[in-house]
Amino acid sequence: MSSIRIYLLPVLLLAACGASPSGADSSPGTEAAAAGSSQTAEAAQPEPSQPEEQAVEAEQSAGPDVQAAASSDDEAPLRATPPPPGPDFPPPDENGVITINWDDLLPEGELERIEQLYNSAYATMEINHFGGQMQQIGTFNVEPALIGQTVRMPGFILPLDYQPGGEIDEFLLVPYFGACIHTPPPPPNQIVYVTLDEPLRVDRLWDPVWVTGELSSDRHMNGLGDAAYTMRLISHEPYRD
Repeated sequence: MSSIRIYLLPVLLLAACGASPSGADSSPGTEAAAAGSSQTAEAAQPEPSQPEEQAVEAEQSAGPDVQAAASSDDEAPLRATPPPPGPDFPPPDENGVITINWDDLLPEGELERIEQLYNSAYATMEINHFGGQMQQIGTFNVEPALIGQTVRMPGFILPLDYQPGGEIDEFLLVPYFGACIHTPPPPPNQIVYVTLDEPLRVDRLWDPVWVTGELSSDRHMNGLGDAAYTMRLISHEPYRD
């Protein structure tokens, strides 16, 4: 089965297992080496000249607000100016459709928020071995740049109702097969509630699909997994890389 590129899941798995995704070196010798380097650098610094001493005295005589402002802007001219925050989506096609993936649904900083929520939840969560509903963890924060846009994205169909003949009127689009059934539901902003103008027949629910539609921030609450996004379906097709 073709796989769908998902960035969120590996981080959440690391969080659930208590691993640090940052890859920072926490060996005992690291802090000692850093402290030694700091002491060496301090020892090697030359004595301040008279103008520098005057500048230090002037700063010490200033009020606490001035000192705080000076320290917070330390070395400011040497820092690179960061680019303005915002999503980096591919340009729309000739029909104005933007192709996105699941990580694009998360606003800036949301992945870190979800990781913190998962760490807190797994520290106190009791595993239910008898098939009870698993807790949904996450937020309804959405990416504002996508609201009102026509987007194309991959996913798996999770029907909310079945009509005679196997047709469905509405479904949840989820990032991986079995979401909301065999595993805890994804965060609300990793679930899209999809509405249809006409019933849709799907023969193979375990196959991924591409869906195209207009995205909104209308929330949908249901018993499987609440959704932070709603899409009015325009078209769908089998998923291919």
